[in-house]
Amino acid sequence: MTSTLAAPATARTTGWGWAGIVAALTAGGATAFLAQGPGTFTDQEVKPGAFIVENMNPELLIRLGAGLGLVAVIATTLFTLGLCRRAAATASARPGWVEALRWSSIALLATTTVGVLMRYVAAGGAPGAMDQSMYTTEASATAAVLADQISTGTYLPALGVMAAAGVLSLRGALLPKAVGIVGLVLAGASLVATLAIGLPYSSALVFPLFALVAGIAAVARRA
Repeated sequence: MTSTLAAPATARTTGWGWAGIVAALTAGGATAFLAQGPGTFTDQEVKPGAFIVENMNPELLIRLGAGLGLVAVIATTLFTLGLCRRAAATASARPGWVEALRWSSIALLATTTVGVLMRYVAAGGAPGAMDQSMYTTEASATAAVLADQISTGTYLPALGVMAAAGVLSLRGALLPKAVGIVGLVLAGASLVATLAIGLPYSSALVFPLFALVAGIAAVARRA
């Protein structure tokens, strides 16, 4: 009877651990496919909208980034759902931090979904795209810039996820303490980068690292 009951729990833990790994790889991969082409970033000069549009990446590449982003949203949702369930089961004495983890996860789902949508909007205005006739040159340029900025900045709620998970790991048994420290350090570094030099996009770089480490730890724990 004991082994029969243990198997589903192990499968669930391993499942959200693997979801974390997938989220890390796809979220990280999505950042490599921007709407703006490399030529836009060659210098600090202000560029006209026509220049930005002419140097946009092909529609296919932008849609590829959007597709990876969508997979990342789904995987991240499964990953954070697993974290929240484990937190509720292992940290009942710290309901405030469990709620912080839960609401940060909900916010992350909402904002990253908007980021994916912006990628698809930008793809529609790329040169040669099916919907290009619906965009003015300035609209296409604006969509490209906003897509790149928003799709990375939407990971800001992940700082709350990492911080709450870090505390629940150090003061409880959510994840190994070493993983909790990693989460707190990454969240703190991105917060400082955002407040000090205006880089909210750093959240899109640190969250995949945390998801990868946490996912591997979850899988290894139940291996």
